[in-house]
Amino acid sequence: MSGTFRTLLVTARDAPRDLLARLCEGSDLVLDAVATPDAVIPTITSRTPDLVVIDADGETAALTATCALLKANPATALLPLLAIAGTARPRRAAYDAGVDDFLTLGVRRGEFLLRAGTLLRASALRRRHAAELLAHEIQQREDIRATFRRYLSPVLADQILGNPQLSGPAFQGAQLRMHAAVMFADMRGFTGLSERLPAAQVVELLNEFFGVLTDVAFEYDGTIFSMAGDSLLVGFGVPVEQPDETVRAILAGRAMLERFTALAHRWRQQHAVETGLGIGINVGEVIAGNVGSRTYRNYTIIGDAVNVASRLGQRARAGEMLFSDAVKRALDQRGIEVGAMALPALVLRGRSSPIDIFCLPSERRVDLRPH
Repeated sequence: MSGTFRTLLVTARDAPRDLLARLCEGSDLVLDAVATPDAVIPTITSRTPDLVVIDADGETAALTATCALLKANPATALLPLLAIAGTARPRRAAYDAGVDDFLTLGVRRGEFLLRAGTLLRASALRRRHAAELLAHEIQQREDIRATFRRYLSPVLADQILGNPQLSGPAFQGAQLRMHAAVMFADMRGFTGLSERLPAAQVVELLNEFFGVLTDVAFEYDGTIFSMAGDSLLVGFGVPVEQPDETVRAILAGRAMLERFTALAHRWRQQHAVETGLGIGINVGEVIAGNVGSRTYRNYTIIGDAVNVASRLGQRARAGEMLFSDAVKRALDQRGIEVGAMALPALVLRGRSSPIDIFCLPSERRVDLRPH
């Protein structure tokens, strides 16, 4: 051993105190404090020891209670516990209580120092290993947080990571059935843009495009589920429930149209290309979960509500936001009027009846105040 190691003696008698003082004299061990069993926690709160020696000659219940307190306290959970008694009779009870070693009052000084040194070294290894595990866990958590924040707003990411009931399904492959608002935002004119510009420049513009839309989605606590080609899939109310998911989707769609208008204007001046943004929104039940193979998976949402939103997004012209009658009903229930125009019903393959749809052009002002 090297350095000075503080020793706490837990006893209500004088004999163990005098013995331990003699055993520690002239060594690296220092009898730093003595506490009765009922004063252990207050004592270690003010000064944490390196070694705890417990008088085992008292009642077994008191010994067990003392060990339980020390093992449960974060400050002493990994500290070595050495029991000492007048005879070997309490040995079994001491080990059952949780001590790491047991000695009798007749122990020789050399043996005591040898056993104490072994305990201290083992304790140092345990604490170092625990610190490494904690550091690894913290780093792993930060890595997960950084990854999760790529498609979740920071607010939702922190909420999910702080709630095991939410993070479990997200990371363990479980599926969530939820009511959500689904948005598809598609760039118009992308084919022409790809034909006229070098591939590297197209990638640069796509990054700008997705950067603008993602920023807006995160402002309204949306979740990015897919970036494919020139299309973005965003969910509201999933994987965390949001009672106002429909309003969030409408607000986000409006903000995307406004901000992309400025971006498209700059592209027109710099690259002589014509682009626009079309948005489709639907609301309904979706399944959220990891979909894919054993080697590759994608966290996404599926369901009829997603299919309808996709068709609306494909049909929307540049500068338009189309949404379904389900979205209109959800807004009406909240007393919100957005000034949308009714369009001819949308006929979907495989459906027996068409879907009523509505259009909100970008030049229209969106007033989301209840009327």
